[in-house]
Amino acid sequence: MKTFHETASSNLGITQANSYIYSFATTSAQADSRTEIYTPLSSSDRLGAISSDDSLRIFDPSTLQILPDGLISKVNNGVTSIKRFGTNGQPCSIFMTAGRDGRVCGWDLRSGKRAFELRAPKAQPLSALDGNFDLSAVVAGMEYEGIGVGDVSIFGWDVRKPDEVQMTFSESHTDTITELRFIPHAKSSSLLLSASTDGLVNIFDTSIPEEDDALYQVINHHSALHHAGLMDGDVYALGTDEKMSVYAFPDPDPEVTQAPPFVLGDVRETLGCEYVVNILHAGNESVIAAGNHSEQWLDLINLNNSADKSSDRRNWEWRADNENRIRLAGGHGEELVRDVFVSEGANVVFTCGEDGMVRQWKGQGDGDVEMGGTKSGKRRHEGDKVKKEKRSKRDR
Repeated sequence: MKTFHETASSNLGITQANSYIYSFATTSAQADSRTEIYTPLSSSDRLGAISSDDSLRIFDPSTLQILPDGLISKVNNGVTSIKRFGTNGQPCSIFMTAGRDGRVCGWDLRSGKRAFELRAPKAQPLSALDGNFDLSAVVAGMEYEGIGVGDVSIFGWDVRKPDEVQMTFSESHTDTITELRFIPHAKSSSLLLSASTDGLVNIFDTSIPEEDDALYQVINHHSALHHAGLMDGDVYALGTDEKMSVYAFPDPDPEVTQAPPFVLGDVRETLGCEYVVNILHAGNESVIAAGNHSEQWLDLINLNNSADKSSDRRNWEWRADNENRIRLAGGHGEELVRDVFVSEGANVVFTCGEDGMVRQWKGQGDGDVEMGGTKSGKRRHEGDKVKKEKRSKRDR
């Protein structure tokens, strides 16, 4: 097993007790928007983090120090999400945030001022966010605050017309939206993946205005979804119960028989972990970020598709042996890790968590490996205003 050691840590100047740091965004160029692979951090690149005090903090990743004008307070009332907004292959200068106040705000990092503001109808609370800079498109999904199933919408805007909601999909999910990802495809540059605690992963073509016609594919994971995305051309789904499956990317031709899902099951049993942050992408590898707060570690573990590429059969398997596992020794102590960012080729990993800290990790020694640039986030949408007792798995 290769070990990365903590080389720096910071609370980013957060003074409020019992604070969480939720998630990262990076200004570095995004090499692949489908899988969130980024180019190496340069000396001019920055990281941003949102936290439970509703602030956005921009900091230097080499020192973990906030920039002189890097604190933007009260970006939302109940901030839930952060995403970069920039064209592929180029550094970005805008971070977007969304929150329970029903607003999506774009923040210009050069001026520290708001670049745009988008509002959901009736200030409906928002729990997930994504943008496609080349299409001038931003989407946000609702957090459902009721009991049982209800009406949950995904809203879409053209940032050139911020006062108008251009798209509303309100019939395809019945519970909180936990993931939104634009996944440009050869057949369409406007495909959108959504996931929800209703257990469904949906793929839409957002260029089609009618929701029924826009719905490209429905995948039923049969458990509340924590994250979903693309992995080696397939769709992965990770439940809040830590059960994971991999599904063949849908073919629009109804005559084509879809390959059956590959069920990995409860990853806690296989990996000896207590929770999963997400799937990330390191170079050409798919990697699961899995943690154990009782034993105080976070591991990055390779996940390999060993199937014959000439067939439709998926054969995903863990490669959790010592040669394919990196341990961040100590993790965030007894607290959960919320997000992970790996800088390509730099042997450095950044984590943030429920201890209110950002930590920097580096490999030391000849046995350490370089990993591609990637980000992986763990979200919760239950408020997180006061810390609960330590638990062996995520609070639902």
